[in-house]
Amino acid sequence: MTSDDIDMVQRAWSRISLFSNEFVREIYQELFRLDPGLLPMFTMTDERLIDKVAQTLNTVLTSLEQIDALRFIIRHLGQQHSRYGVAPEHFTLVKVAMTRVMARRLGEHFTPPLAQAWSAAYDEIAAIMIEGLQHVPRAEAPADMTLPWHG
Repeated sequence: MTSDDIDMVQRAWSRISLFSNEFVREIYQELFRLDPGLLPMFTMTDERLIDKVAQTLNTVLTSLEQIDALRFIIRHLGQQHSRYGVAPEHFTLVKVAMTRVMARRLGEHFTPPLAQAWSAAYDEIAAIMIEGLQHVPRAEAPADMTLPWHG
């Protein structure tokens, strides 16, 4: 990721961040449209999940220039996702869902250069999370997550 990529992603995020909880909710809705089979992974109803994801996105996206310093946090986040049954291939679906929602929300501001910068940022973050996901003993039982619109 170049400094220009980081700048583009952060400027785009600043347009979305005021509504980050709604953004995250839309991502989950899009994700479940892409793969309804993921719904059973979410069984605990809790708005805190949406808030946590929005806060995490904000922290990571506003700190992209310090990604190396955040590596251990992002890696740990990947380890935590193993408890939910997340597999490396899920990151591709999440990328598609996030990109679609971002494109809808930004409209004409979602330019091809921004799409490339967003893709590069997502890929770097996802690679670190997958690294963490793959370094967790699989003996832990999957945890339950539920989203408010699941029902």
